[in-house]
Amino acid sequence: MTRLSFYVVVQESKNSFKMENEVRLTVLVTGFGPFGSHKINASWEAVKQLPELFKTLGDSMKINLIVEEIPVAYKQVSFKVKELWEKYKPSIIMHVGVSRLATCLVIERQANNNGYIKSDIFNNCPEEEDIDSQILKTTCDVKKICEAVNRKSDEINCKASISDDAGRYLCEYIYYQSLSIGEPQVLFVHVPDLHIYPSSKTAQGILEILLFLSKTAIELK
Repeated sequence: MTRLSFYVVVQESKNSFKMENEVRLTVLVTGFGPFGSHKINASWEAVKQLPELFKTLGDSMKINLIVEEIPVAYKQVSFKVKELWEKYKPSIIMHVGVSRLATCLVIERQANNNGYIKSDIFNNCPEEEDIDSQILKTTCDVKKICEAVNRKSDEINCKASISDDAGRYLCEYIYYQSLSIGEPQVLFVHVPDLHIYPSSKTAQGILEILLFLSKTAIELK
């Protein structure tokens, strides 16, 4: 696993104490590791570029950005979501995953708690006996987020759409796990494979979504 932590508000590590005191928001973004035919996962390739992109924003938003690569495995997802939440107490959690069907950024509105019958990279599925079906929806304004990305589509060369079907695999599974926490803003975004959107283009689109979520969170403080 790889974790990159970047504080937007500071130029030098010696100021880390001051930086911690000035941070307004902690933002956690995850991408997935390799699985199946995705030997290089487009989601992580984009997510790991975010710290460098955030450097261009200066210190006005005072964001503590944490990015983490997550294995495509049910047990590990359940553990990591809880661990990351307890460790960082993020104001915003954004999960990113690749979809072979995506031709742009696809913002997911909801996640199911069952129906996960496709095996993970360790050939495991979650146990679902006697589990009542439940759907959790994000509290983020998905329509406005999509519109914000598409307004800048000519500039960032990236478009977005909305979906109510996150695929019943690890992408939807991690989304449900985070939504069940109930506290922070939580969002899941599917991204196209690398032959459709290069990672730099995807990263710009993800950045726009994060800026929208961050500004909204700051306004609510």
